[in-house]
Amino acid sequence: MIDSQLLRDLRRRFPDRSAEGRTAPLLPGRQVVPSLWVSDGPAPQGAWERLRREHARSGLWPLLLAPGNDVPHLEARDLGLEPGEPGEPGGSGEPGGPGEFRADRYDVAALLREWWEKSLLWCPSGDPQDRADLLEALAPYGDTWPGPAPALVPQRDPQECADRLARQLLRARPSLRIGLVRADGGAQALAACGWNGTNGHGDSGEIAAVLHGWQQRFGARLVEVGAASVELSVAAPPTSRAEALLVAAEHAAFCPDNVLGAEEGLAGYAEDLVDAAHWGFWWD
Repeated sequence: MIDSQLLRDLRRRFPDRSAEGRTAPLLPGRQVVPSLWVSDGPAPQGAWERLRREHARSGLWPLLLAPGNDVPHLEARDLGLEPGEPGEPGGSGEPGGPGEFRADRYDVAALLREWWEKSLLWCPSGDPQDRADLLEALAPYGDTWPGPAPALVPQRDPQECADRLARQLLRARPSLRIGLVRADGGAQALAACGWNGTNGHGDSGEIAAVLHGWQQRFGARLVEVGAASVELSVAAPPTSRAEALLVAAEHAAFCPDNVLGAEEGLAGYAEDLVDAAHWGFWWD
């Protein structure tokens, strides 16, 4: 049966009793923001997969959580969250609180173009050589946004890919905790929590809108969230250099630190995306 303390916590947070009937045993936990319950201790092996399978019935999306510091008493800011009530700044990435995220409120293609132009092509030093280096790192596109990448055909089941990544992450970092958010999927969960770990590069609703698009076009699933990072499984990765370059451009707009930190720029970064079943992002 489900852990009694967890059930009490979830009943308080979800009075419609949608969280009942689940069988995945978890350690005791608590609510760190109105929309997020977090285990006090590490996530048990297999818990993420069981909770993900029960999502259709429970309405709760699981997230592996990596706090900025391995602290015994986790606070919201350790996860890139700002405490607050639903609908208040920091309480949710969407007006109206948890569960209100709607992807059709956003033009993802326009958003990525804006980030490409404003973030990547802004050269704070004003030095012509620095700008030339930046454009070289973004070759073959340079200062021309190539547009969004087309949808790709999944090579494997998206849910199985997410389960596999969860197992890999827990093996590599057994201290990861588990969180539960009432949401339709990982992108919606991120918005519901009001996650703001991008150092000002887009708010939680905008970041969630991009992730939602990747769910649809690339079979991506949000598995882990850190204070300034996210980890996604990918069921439909690019399988050629041409496909990978367009996907890499989206990654560069979404998270410039990923690409500008790559040794060979956008082209070298794209090579690593071919057939990659895992995308990781971090913001400095």
